[in-house]
Amino acid sequence: MPWIAPTGLVAGQALRQLDRPLLAWRTEQRFDPAQCYDDNPAGSLTTPEREVRALGARAEWRMERIWLPDGEESEQDREAYESGCREICGRFLHPQCLDAYAELAYSLAGDPEDNPGQASSDEEREAITHGLEWAAAGVCVLQQSLPWPFTECLPYGEIDNRPAHRVLFAYAALLYRLHPRKAMAWFRALVYLSPLDNLGARLYFAAPKTSVGN
Repeated sequence: MPWIAPTGLVAGQALRQLDRPLLAWRTEQRFDPAQCYDDNPAGSLTTPEREVRALGARAEWRMERIWLPDGEESEQDREAYESGCREICGRFLHPQCLDAYAELAYSLAGDPEDNPGQASSDEEREAITHGLEWAAAGVCVLQQSLPWPFTECLPYGEIDNRPAHRVLFAYAALLYRLHPRKAMAWFRALVYLSPLDNLGARLYFAAPKTSVGN
């Protein structure tokens, strides 16, 4: 997985408000590429999937999760979340809640699914840049929990791991709208982290190369 230096204003404040990193630990489960890919014709695999298959079996990890209230939580759970909230660049959120960073990033930049192409105006680029700062802050929080370099698996199928994938995908998808080639390393990392389900990151490698700009 690539590394983001926490030099941005949002990332810096987020890390200063972080009481401790989210817990992360290696489980007894292992990802088996043969079980994952052997039923797929070699020609149907993308480049990072072929790379993952060549790596062999790898350990799987699990992470602690801070749940983002969605309106269906109990009053007690909402109070527990709110008690952990801190002010970060004028916004109140729980510094450990990775979903909060992803949600805020999309609210500022817009959902890439609604407009997946490159930014076409200065106003759009400014909005995406602002959202990207929040996604980057979430990735910086995630980085505090995993060893470097992290070369093992963090399967999306484990529910508590999903916020990590969502904030990584938010960063990659928003970066893609500004600098497509720079974003590809992050999509590749998502495929490496969770080969079975990577939020569609593999599809960025199935598209014609001519669709990827600078």
